[in-house]
Amino acid sequence: MRKKEHIKIALQTKTTKTSLDNYKIDYNSIPLFNIDNVDTSTTICGYKWQYPFFINAITAGGDECNEINKKLEEICNECNIEFFPGSYSPALKNEQDKKAYPKNKSVNLGLDKDPKLILKAIKDTDAKYLQMHTNPLQEMIMPEGDRNFDKWFNNLEEVTKKSTVPIILKETGFGMNEKTLQTAINLKIQAVDISGKDGTNFAQIENTRNENPSPYLEEIGISTADSLEIAKKYREKIDIIASGGIRNPLDVIKCLALGAKAVGVSKIFLEILINDGKEALICEIEKWKTEIKYLMILMHAKNIDELYGKITKYN
Repeated sequence: MRKKEHIKIALQTKTTKTSLDNYKIDYNSIPLFNIDNVDTSTTICGYKWQYPFFINAITAGGDECNEINKKLEEICNECNIEFFPGSYSPALKNEQDKKAYPKNKSVNLGLDKDPKLILKAIKDTDAKYLQMHTNPLQEMIMPEGDRNFDKWFNNLEEVTKKSTVPIILKETGFGMNEKTLQTAINLKIQAVDISGKDGTNFAQIENTRNENPSPYLEEIGISTADSLEIAKKYREKIDIIASGGIRNPLDVIKCLALGAKAVGVSKIFLEILINDGKEALICEIEKWKTEIKYLMILMHAKNIDELYGKITKYN
């Protein structure tokens, strides 16, 4: 029920202006190469991806959410982009959710979970990656949320020592500061998803669900662009993934130019799937793949590495 409420509330809000609007790309009037010369591939946690954007964790659990995941997985397979399903938590309690959870993709669990359960989930889903999400503010506001945080770091530390697959430390829409990035690097975590405060605001969602809301808490967090500005100096030490309010291919390109190696997309793709159907989302993803190449041509970037730094913040 909670997952369905999250989707309903999230789709009621529209992402208009974001921190990425404060930046402009390096536009060139004279292109230097053809579209066939553009290489959009990137490497995350040692795996090569053909395209630098993917469908990021949206939902899981219950018939409706499981059906959404099934469709998203089919779409990603057809479009040859990566798919990261939502939280595996419902599957820890329900055998039907466990069977429905996508296999050989990624498995997503929070820092509050017992390391034994996390390591077992990797095996049960035959996962290629482990997304460990951190959402303390959301938990604090959530009526049924966790109130004990003393084991979170120890859980993360233990899992990083024992995991058989690469780990992505993922925020859930509140951004990452420098200390969090340094902690991830010290633990030898392979990647972080900075998930900035520009997209779905889970503080706002939980306030909507809470009988005694605290709206001021919705202001807490670090924007997507600011998180990337903090993270970019660590890009040689850890793979940086960007998400949070991604609306179009230009947002993807801006994130890559700010130092991300890949960009997660959630709500805009979910909206298309819910409102217009599977084929419409496939068409949109194919459009993004082409337009990312167009933008790279305009920026004189034959590959993702050549995009880095070709961006300026408006005065």
